[in-house]
Amino acid sequence: MRSNTEQLQTIIRRLLPLPALGLSWALTQFDLPPPVLWVLIGYAVVNIGLLFWIRRIPLLTGRLLMVAAISDAIALGWCIATAALTPAITVIQGISALRAWRYRFYSLWLMLIPGSVGLLFALDIPITALPNSGIFSNLAAFGSFLISAVTIATLILFGNQRNLAAREWRARYEHLRHEQKQQVASLEASNNDLRDRLRRMEALGESLRAISSSLSLDDVLRQILDSLAYMLGVQRIDDAALTLIQRTDLEHRILHADRHATDWASTLAQAVIASQRTILLDRHEIEQRPEWAVLARHGFRAALSVPLFDPEQPSHVRGALSVVSHQEEAFSLAEERHLTSFSIQAMIAIRNAELHVQLSRQQAMLSTVLHEMADGLIVYDDQGAVYLDNAIARRALAQSAAHDGTLAAQLANIARYLHQAGDSLVREVHNDEGDDKQYYQIHGTLVSPSPDTRLAVLVLHDVTGQKAQEQQRREFIAKVSHELRNPLNTLQGYLKIVLKQSDSVGKLNERQREFLQEVDSSARRLAKRIAELIDLNRSETGQLKLNLVRTNVTDLIIATCMQQQQQVKERDLELVWDVPDQLPDIMADEERISQVLVNLIENAAKATSAGGKITVSADLQHPYIHIHVTDTGIGIPTEQFDKVFRSFYSEGNGSSKGPHLGLGLAICKQFVEAHGGNIWIAYSEVGKGTRFSFSLPLQHERTFGANTGDRAIA
Repeated sequence: MRSNTEQLQTIIRRLLPLPALGLSWALTQFDLPPPVLWVLIGYAVVNIGLLFWIRRIPLLTGRLLMVAAISDAIALGWCIATAALTPAITVIQGISALRAWRYRFYSLWLMLIPGSVGLLFALDIPITALPNSGIFSNLAAFGSFLISAVTIATLILFGNQRNLAAREWRARYEHLRHEQKQQVASLEASNNDLRDRLRRMEALGESLRAISSSLSLDDVLRQILDSLAYMLGVQRIDDAALTLIQRTDLEHRILHADRHATDWASTLAQAVIASQRTILLDRHEIEQRPEWAVLARHGFRAALSVPLFDPEQPSHVRGALSVVSHQEEAFSLAEERHLTSFSIQAMIAIRNAELHVQLSRQQAMLSTVLHEMADGLIVYDDQGAVYLDNAIARRALAQSAAHDGTLAAQLANIARYLHQAGDSLVREVHNDEGDDKQYYQIHGTLVSPSPDTRLAVLVLHDVTGQKAQEQQRREFIAKVSHELRNPLNTLQGYLKIVLKQSDSVGKLNERQREFLQEVDSSARRLAKRIAELIDLNRSETGQLKLNLVRTNVTDLIIATCMQQQQQVKERDLELVWDVPDQLPDIMADEERISQVLVNLIENAAKATSAGGKITVSADLQHPYIHIHVTDTGIGIPTEQFDKVFRSFYSEGNGSSKGPHLGLGLAICKQFVEAHGGNIWIAYSEVGKGTRFSFSLPLQHERTFGANTGDRAIA
């Protein structure tokens, strides 16, 4: 919607043609002399031209209006001088008045001409009318007077409005000037505050750079106090303290330890740590509140203390950063904000220095462990390069390389396998160096210290001495076994003769026969133990031979159980078997597998009390046949599962009761693994029983016959 001024301007533009029409009509009513006529025509042309140029060039409006006023004055002066155009004067006056109203916002002096013409009539200035003008001349004079009166009234009204507007603008100007002064003062204060903050931030930045440049904890703590004093102003601070919690005590670092005691620092730090918030004190609080009596005793009138939060545990306070001053109101909220920001960065620097100290200690400890450990350690990256090693590993590799050994290649292959398989392993390697052969047990594992780093860690345990002892033990066992077996065979032979041919050697009474049968039973047990020692010795030295034949597992299990049934029955136990009829044949050494079953059944019988039950079962789990021996005996603790298969392990072995060498399960393990299978404890519960299971691999029909015969197991 248009404003009132725009509507008024539109009305005036629409009324502008009326005076022109009136002038044209007036010209038709009078007989004008040619000079007057040409003046009026020229006046009309000038005004039309001025209107055209004002619309085309708004910037020249002021100058063009001056030209229009001059043309009005010339035309009116000419008409008055001739004293013959009173109606024409009124028309020219009206056009001048309308123009003055239209452009009143440019200048009010345009109203002088139309306002002064009507005064000529009011002052009775004689103006000669045209002949035959009559009443028309009187009306023209009245209209001219009326136009002058309206113009003068408008001039007064607009002048008053201009004065009011001028006063209003002057008041507004003074108000704006006052506001400007206030804003300038505020800007100057802000500028000064900004400069002060910038200085503090620069000081804080320099302090933080100085703190972060050192990794020594003592240097960092000292630099924090120095930087704090520089940041807040040396003249303002009388003392500063950095307090850290060390276990149950508080450890203080004082800026001026020679001037003041640490009791004021303890008071502030304890309060800050307890409340976990900043404490800002002025003179009134220090003097009036009893908990700050220590500060008052030192003469401090202002204090500021902020908590030091652990960067890794934001809710945990590690200590406090405190400053005190003898000046009143030395610290404000701005200093509180700066000190809080400084404390965050200071705690990060402290934590970094602590981590550096811990890392240095750990590196020193790791270096000591690496160099003092009895085993060699070597670490490979995923490219096969040596990432870390110790002196023993380097010495072993150097010794192998000096004798053209293959230890380095074997270790590299193991590391490559670890990177590919991603699993741990235990493997034994030896270095071929002639008579001086070295044996190492390698414990390998894969570690990932970071998401993009994978390292193969190999520990070299020299087992050369252990190997020599084992060789000596095996040689001793082999020698003793053979030395014992020959006289034992002789003893057993004579016992059989005495027991079976008593008529030829003399008749035995029942008491003598009972004693000789017990001796024969003990001799058989001793012969079995000697056989176990020989079998174990052969297995460990790679001399064990398997006679692989096509074997029906079902028949083998049933035959073995029937052989052991009488022995089990003598212990008042029940032996049952549950074997499918359709188990496939396998390639196996029937004697060795039967011995495995016998050992497991005997162990189960020894571990089971009278009235118990032993069950032998089998099932097909492709590509293996699984055979199980389950008893209702005393059970085996879980922590002994891996130990019971070790050679000569007998103490605490729950698999059987009574004295034994601890070779039965070890021999079972050797025989089963020689067939390519595995043996394990399927489950066991103390007081309820145990199940031993072992697996034997299947072979395709077309391999039967080809693999029949003896095979040495290395």
